[in-house]
Amino acid sequence: MNFNGKIWAALDTNKKRALEIAKMIAPHPSIFGFKINRLVDQEAFRKDGEPRLFEELAQYGKPIWVDLKFFDIPRTVVGRLEPYISSGMVQFVTVMAKGEVDMMSDGVNACGDNASIIAVTELTSFSEELVHLGSGHPSKASVISLARIVVLSGVKYLVCSSKELPVLNERRELTGLRKFVPGITPAWKLTGDEVDQKRTGTPGFALSNGADKIVIGGAIVNADDPLDAVEKTAQEIFRI
Repeated sequence: MNFNGKIWAALDTNKKRALEIAKMIAPHPSIFGFKINRLVDQEAFRKDGEPRLFEELAQYGKPIWVDLKFFDIPRTVVGRLEPYISSGMVQFVTVMAKGEVDMMSDGVNACGDNASIIAVTELTSFSEELVHLGSGHPSKASVISLARIVVLSGVKYLVCSSKELPVLNERRELTGLRKFVPGITPAWKLTGDEVDQKRTGTPGFALSNGADKIVIGGAIVNADDPLDAVEKTAQEIFRI
């Protein structure tokens, strides 16, 4: 499989380290873009003279995904989205699909052509048991139900775990959704003691089952040589 543009690099570390890693890995053809979450909090309390996060990342010409998982009344969510949309430096922002159709639709309208909404279904950090406890359904059933309202809202991008990909593929009404899949650990990195994510998969499983992009964090940001980690993952994808 062609590995070009398959990886969202999740820069979940301190800002100094994240920017060092971004500079290192941005030229690699497998890197599609950068996903940021807690870095946004660090940017909010940026000290005078420190590099500006979004300006530093935008210079590489890669999409930036702000993964703050907004979930509130439509008006509040639109207000939270607006600064990212108007910045011109953020291409994707996440909301929770459980916010229902109006919240997501208003987000889509607010984005216009300037950015895109990604709808998160069930967090990959939730175990099967926890998803069932919270939703009253197995994860596959819950994700299918949420994906249907995502389609109704006009959102084109979905986050789910690799475990749900096969059943999503069976639903014709969901074929237009593009799926970004976190909870990914490359086979070369598997140790059996990955604790942050529960519903996980390898790049091979996710991409073979319809993931458009995969999200990789720890295997890259915790590596002694992040670029080597990216290259090993790219070669793993190539062998699919």
